[in-house]
Amino acid sequence: MAAIHTASDPRFVEIVGLAARTYASSHLSAENPYIIQILLILLAPILFAAAIYMFLGRLIRATGQPHLSPIRITWLTKIFVLGDIFCFLVQAAGAAKLVSADTADAISSSQDIVLGGLGLQVVMFGIFAVCSVVFHVRISKPPHRHHVDPAVQVHAMLATVYASGLLVTVRNVYRLVEYKESTTGYLQTHEWPTYGLDVGLMACIMLLTLFWYGPGVGAKAETGTYPLMSRGSTPR
Repeated sequence: MAAIHTASDPRFVEIVGLAARTYASSHLSAENPYIIQILLILLAPILFAAAIYMFLGRLIRATGQPHLSPIRITWLTKIFVLGDIFCFLVQAAGAAKLVSADTADAISSSQDIVLGGLGLQVVMFGIFAVCSVVFHVRISKPPHRHHVDPAVQVHAMLATVYASGLLVTVRNVYRLVEYKESTTGYLQTHEWPTYGLDVGLMACIMLLTLFWYGPGVGAKAETGTYPLMSRGSTPR
């Protein structure tokens, strides 16, 4: 189970992808590192997105006001995570086909599949953002805001959700434009956009999510439902 958890950790996936990219840059004839870096760097942000979806569900539960969610809380995480899994499978299929494509038509077809997965992910995140904002507006109004444990830090945590979601969306838009271009396009023939508009943004998300586990906050051991409650406190 620990191995599965590690392999599905977006940070681990991103780091392995970058390591493979570094190795491939000095071993141009090696095919496997090239395939690994294409797949992992493309797919890691989907795992970040899944973590953000699950976090919002836990945050809403921790406020003790799940009825304020625009989607029933028991379905909220499931809907978005299942959608994310579908995006993952579509992009994985496109990327797997792309690395073995040897004709212009095969490359174009593979890129179209990846584009479809990226486009769907952008749409999913848009819907998710609307749900987050609706919940935020509702819980900010009296009397609901007076019934939230201050230890939850709901406004600060929602701010990290918005920021993380924005970074993932910017990255997806970058990838949409990149795959829409030809193989001779600017984004595909220059290295810096990958680091500035993909890897760098994912690093920022890693830093943002550290606030989910900052000083004075931690997992609620008895239920494991929320990682932000002050130790020993219970949601109202």
